[in-house]
Amino acid sequence: MKKKIFAILLLVVAVVICVTKWGKWFGNPPEAAYEPQTQLSRLLLTVGPEPNERYLSWQYGSEVQSGWLDYCSKGGGDTFTVETRSRVYQSRAGVGAYFSALMSGLAFDSAYDYRVRVAHDTTEWFHFRMPKRDSTLSFLYFGDVQDELDEVGLDTLLPQIVERTPDAAMLLFGGDLIERPMDRYWGKVFSTLGEHATSYPIVSVPGNHEYLKGVVRHLEGRFPLVFPYYGDLGPEDNALFSFSMGDVRFFLLDSNKDSWNLLPQRFWLEEQLKDCKERWKVVVLHHPIISIKGSMNNFLVKQLFDDLVREYGVDLVLQGHEHGYARFNVAHDDSGEMSEPLRLVSFCSRKEYPLSFHGDVARWGTDDRYYQRITVSDTMLSLESFTADHQLYDKVRILKKNGKRVCVADSVDAPERVYVSEWFRKNKSAKRVKEFEENIAKWRQSVGAY
Repeated sequence: MKKKIFAILLLVVAVVICVTKWGKWFGNPPEAAYEPQTQLSRLLLTVGPEPNERYLSWQYGSEVQSGWLDYCSKGGGDTFTVETRSRVYQSRAGVGAYFSALMSGLAFDSAYDYRVRVAHDTTEWFHFRMPKRDSTLSFLYFGDVQDELDEVGLDTLLPQIVERTPDAAMLLFGGDLIERPMDRYWGKVFSTLGEHATSYPIVSVPGNHEYLKGVVRHLEGRFPLVFPYYGDLGPEDNALFSFSMGDVRFFLLDSNKDSWNLLPQRFWLEEQLKDCKERWKVVVLHHPIISIKGSMNNFLVKQLFDDLVREYGVDLVLQGHEHGYARFNVAHDDSGEMSEPLRLVSFCSRKEYPLSFHGDVARWGTDDRYYQRITVSDTMLSLESFTADHQLYDKVRILKKNGKRVCVADSVDAPERVYVSEWFRKNKSAKRVKEFEENIAKWRQSVGAY
């Protein structure tokens, strides 16, 4: 009898929890109604399947119709015209037509002009430059952005960041580029990217904020239309893509999928790593393979991918999601060879979450926005992390010489920033703030930071 009563009580508690948490776990905030773009707008340049290809996407109207992309070498030469593909997407609150086209046969170390045409409308000419094929490659990495509509965020920082990295070949994002999968937040992203959206390849993996919640979550359909290198994705498909720049191969994963969809990603990644011919390997995914919020967080992601990135000599793993900065120490074997990749978790958002300060982490960071400048040559990969005021916060290098990889951390003058941010104090309960303060105090004591 007692067992039956106990079972009934457990069932009642479970039902109450599900009822009170259902909206948070499985619900989506309503999207405000919006109108289709009445001009050729939201152009975005991104990468293609081959190193000498570039995709372009944009929006216009609400109907499938013919469009064209014209491109030519800057300053003259033959003009090539590509007929575009268009698709109409019906979201929860509106409809819009999305266009994409692929520029092929581009010459390395060359500048190009391009424009798009649909119906009687034509854009101005835009410009971009292809990187040198075999020279040093530089690119910028950003973790979660998630700027609110009325927030001064990456939009003020990005022009300053790009100005400081004039040779950047790409802007790479680790997911949660948008706050919610809604038209107004996509508008915020394009406003933030500004002219850089048409002059630098913009690349992103999906984050959980690009997903619609539900008993079964799925990537909201606008994401692969904005980033057409993902191709035609259905609700059950994995957003996976591999591309190269210079002598670097990038592997983009979709760590947001439900557990039964992650195993095919493991198979895909293993085959891709086996076939990789490039000298450097970089894996990008939203959820950290080793969490900085708790040892059991992202458990399946760790189980499915950690051994692969070790076994196949991945050099760098770029991650986000947990709204803290962490660069992990890199283990070396008895011969001095790296036995695991360099792992980085970073964020460029005002939102901050409590960290557990566990694991073999060499450098922590909170209470700021961070971005990375990554430079890759034949013999060295250099990763530099900066704060929102562009101060160097962290620097580490991977050296490849005589068939051996060695990871070396460079000393940086900036003190380690580990504080409870004002955002956290304003947006979280007093209990959560106190817990975070206690975690930080324990960490400071453990490392002798007082």
